[in-house]
Amino acid sequence: MKYITKKLYFSNQTLEEMNLNSKKFYNLIKKRRSVRDFKNDGINFEIIKNAILAAGTAPNGANLQPWHFVIIKNKLIKKKIRMAAEIEEKEFYEKKAPKEWLEALKPLGTDKNKSFLEEAPYLIAVFEKKNSIRNNRKIKNYYVKESVGIATGILFSFLH
Repeated sequence: MKYITKKLYFSNQTLEEMNLNSKKFYNLIKKRRSVRDFKNDGINFEIIKNAILAAGTAPNGANLQPWHFVIIKNKLIKKKIRMAAEIEEKEFYEKKAPKEWLEALKPLGTDKNKSFLEEAPYLIAVFEKKNSIRNNRKIKNYYVKESVGIATGILFSFLH
């Protein structure tokens, strides 16, 4: 059987190019880790904006984009977010988390302290939108959690 290996696909790549790019992406993304320590040298804001634009291309129910991304760089707002997060985390670690979960978290060194929320150059808050406006009418968004989850996954992949 003879295979055509130079056929172009939707992305205008050959099978060989697609294979190579898939390996490159896998080798990049398998290094992804959750980060709680940040360099103080910042990041170009255009990269953050492009990450949001990329996330906005996610498939979503009825093409209603049931998400809202907010980029936070204001130090006072980041401090308020940290304070609110630490209240919730204190409740989680001291009252809500099952013992097994706390044991699973122990090797990671996580706790109720979230200083990284102030140290990060930017925070990106992701909100679900239950409703949208189309033709001056409020309509229900569909597959909100799934759509927002995919958009957030694209955002994380892009930023990595």
